Amino acid sequence: MTDNLAWVADAWHGVSPSATDLYITCARGLSPQQLAERMADHEPVEVGPALTIQEAHRMVDLAQIYCVGRIGQSGDWSFIVECVGSEGWSLDPAVSLGAEILILDPRPDDPPSFFRYLADGEVQLHFEPGFGYEPAGAQPDLLRPALEAAGVIPPEDSIDALLGRDEELPSVEEKRRALKAVGEHFGLSLPRQAITNGQLPMVVTRTSPPSSW
Repeated sequence: MTDNLAWVADAWHGVSPSATDLYITCARGLSPQQLAERMADHEPVEVGPALTIQEAHRMVDLAQIYCVGRIGQSGDWSFIVECVGSEGWSLDPAVSLGAEILILDPRPDDPPSFFRYLADGEVQLHFEPGFGYEPAGAQPDLLRPALEAAGVIPPEDSIDALLGRDEELPSVEEKRRALKAVGEHFGLSLPRQAITNGQLPMVVTRTSPPSSW
C-alpha cells in the first residue's frame, strides 16, 4: 500500500518520527541498492537486516557511522530514507546519470526544506515548498502548471501573482499540496506505514560527516 506525498509534510512537522529521520531520496532507473551505492561515501555498500526507523537512528554513533538509510521500492521508484543526516543538499548531480533522482530534504536544523529533481547529471529543478515558488535549475517551470492547479501558487501573470494573494496558505498546508503535486507529476507515492512504523533493509550511507555539516 502506498500513499501520496502529502504525508511527508505532516511527518516533517510531527514528533515521532522527527524530521531528522526523514531525509528521503528516490530514484527511477536504479535499484534501491544501486541508489545507496551512488549516495554512499564508501564501498562496498552492504545491505543489512530490516530495521525500524528507531533502530536505524540508534545505529548512528557520530564516530564511525554518521547516516543510516533504509531502502525500498514503490512502483517504478526506488527510495532511501536516511536518519540523522543526509548529503541531499550537496549531492553530486552526477548520481542522476542514466536515472532520475528526487530529493525531499526537511533541513530541520537549517530551514527551509527543499525539493530537488536531478536528471542527466544536472539539477533540473530546485524549490522550497512552503515558501512560494522561486525555482532554480535547468527546467524551472517544470512543476508550475501542477502547482498552479493545486492552488499552491497563483497562475503566472494573474492579478494575484502581481499583487499577492489576500490569504496565504499556512506553510504546512502549502508543503502538503506542493509535495502531493510533486508525487502526482512524477508518478511517485511512498508507503507511509512501512517507512514510519515498519521495518526496511538498512544500509550505512555515511561513515564520515556530510560535507554540508
